[in-house]
Amino acid sequence: MKKHLQKKFYASIIMIMFSIVSANAQINYTDVNPDVALNCSFTGGCSGNYSLDLNSDGMNDFILAVKKSGFSCSCNGGPHGGTNQLGENDSAVISSTLHSWIADTTGGYALNTLIDSSLVWTNANHTLAGSYGHCQACSFGGASLSWLPLSGPWKNINGKYLALKTQVGSNFYYGWVKLGVGVGNYSVSITIMEYAYNSIPNQPILAGQTIATGINENSFASSINFFPNPVNNHLTIAFGSNNKKVNATITDITGKIIYATTASETQKVEVNTEDFKAGIYVVQIHTSDFIVTKRLVVEK
Repeated sequence: MKKHLQKKFYASIIMIMFSIVSANAQINYTDVNPDVALNCSFTGGCSGNYSLDLNSDGMNDFILAVKKSGFSCSCNGGPHGGTNQLGENDSAVISSTLHSWIADTTGGYALNTLIDSSLVWTNANHTLAGSYGHCQACSFGGASLSWLPLSGPWKNINGKYLALKTQVGSNFYYGWVKLGVGVGNYSVSITIMEYAYNSIPNQPILAGQTIATGINENSFASSINFFPNPVNNHLTIAFGSNNKKVNATITDITGKIIYATTASETQKVEVNTEDFKAGIYVVQIHTSDFIVTKRLVVEK
């Protein structure tokens, strides 16, 4: 029980730290690292929900979930008759709060799609995809299977963008979340990869955009990576083809800075983590245009 509470405390601290962004940043980007996977299966149950606070104001805007729903199947009878059985359908859904909206096409938007007021927005619960339903064997020897077709626009779609909008006062903020949705015979899953929003009210954002300067520079933010993760004694932070001044910091879950460096026109920095204690850390990469936040696990 103590370990469970401690994990929940750590997770809360990390979410607070993820919400810290530069006052001058236009695009607030969060890399969900590692990706969060929600799963639901006929035999294994469902793994829970994911709350998404798009604009980092402490209020949940969207809930991603995998869930079960039942339906009735008729038996084929048998020598002594039969009884109806309960079937099941597993589905992946996203729910909006009262101040939030979703826009979707068939299977999400492509990279660099413009997200603004011109899209068709809905506040209703949105089913991403549903799996097959199944009826169990009937009593007294009869049996019946009832197959439901795969449903929803996100049938086995990976790495597409769902358009999001949230309201604060009279202002609207536009954003996106990158998802993968898998469905199969009696199972469904959602993978949450990353999300972002434009911190300037009533201004558009491109699907997949992570920095303020637009399409051409999006590749730089997405190229930032560090490895290995989990790490033991040595960490490499890779910046891709960098020609910017970059500030990199590593903090523990209390917010204490454990490591900090500034680099210019370099592709990577090497960090000695030999003296780091085992646990969860937050890596933040700052430039004049954006902040990228990622989670690091240190194992000893």
